[in-house]
Amino acid sequence: MAASSSVVPVSVSAAVVPALSSSGDFSNLREIKKQLLLIAGLTRERGLLHSSKWSAELAFSLPALPLSELQPPPPITEEDAQDMDAYTLAKAYFDVKEYDRAAHFLHGCNSKKAYFLYMYSRYLIRNSVSFLGPLEKGQVKNEALRELRVELSKKHQARELDGFGLYLYGVVLRKLDLVKEAIDVFVEATHVLPLHWGAWLELCNLITDKEMLKFLSLPDTWMKEFFLAHIYTELQLIEEALQKYQNLIDVGFSKSSYIVSQIAVAYHNIRDIDKALSIFNELRKQDPYRIENMDTFSNLLYVRSMKSELSYLAHNLCEIDKYRVETCCVIGKSHHLFS
Repeated sequence: MAASSSVVPVSVSAAVVPALSSSGDFSNLREIKKQLLLIAGLTRERGLLHSSKWSAELAFSLPALPLSELQPPPPITEEDAQDMDAYTLAKAYFDVKEYDRAAHFLHGCNSKKAYFLYMYSRYLIRNSVSFLGPLEKGQVKNEALRELRVELSKKHQARELDGFGLYLYGVVLRKLDLVKEAIDVFVEATHVLPLHWGAWLELCNLITDKEMLKFLSLPDTWMKEFFLAHIYTELQLIEEALQKYQNLIDVGFSKSSYIVSQIAVAYHNIRDIDKALSIFNELRKQDPYRIENMDTFSNLLYVRSMKSELSYLAHNLCEIDKYRVETCCVIGKSHHLFS
């Protein structure tokens, strides 16, 4: 597959986001690092913080680029310039979770970036409602989702959604339990913007068996290798997953804490407790403030009745962020083991 705009957001030129030519082509790690740094910035600008973090962590695992190869930010389009004031103000509101205010000031903006933040803010408004009763909350949320679906569907039919817009459309469809439609849109999003990990991850959550995976028409890009490794782990195809992760380590990602944690999870899933514990302990040394997957680590400590280690992990995570879901799981296991 020749390099093309299939890896490029609609508003960003191919010169800004260089493409690699084939699936699993890791021959130019410098170009991959440039892509990761670029997509980390693009996702951060749109409030997609988990995708931004994933890309930044993966970029960090690769050798630093010389000054001469560091890329400037993508050029600002005329539409971006016209919406800059509204976007800057709205992004400030968005960052402090004032989604209603962000959406209000973005209404009527035409640039792809501002429109995405406008629609994403509206999506988050109804997904953060907490003061209504369960039934009413569900009714309000579904009505808002249906409104978003109608608007995004019109844009989709007119081919006016970029990769980020397609991702959000897929999320809305998934929330409405329109699984087949959501899968189709997420696949389309990976073709338009393969660098966005969030679209791949959403696709992972909808594929329930290897047969479904076989019929997906995915883009030939190095990001596909991370997707396959992840979904093999989710589908309990552990041998295939471990082989994929080993391949990624061999081509240059040996310092990736994400890959190390995924390997530990894979060994946990096949009940190789000693191997999983060893890898998690090494991961804790490498990334001592990491919370992701620590609930899985706590499962292993619980099974082995390692009370002091589990207690230490619980206290440590509480000091980092006591409200994270993973922290609550670890605390629960610790209390149960000591009860």
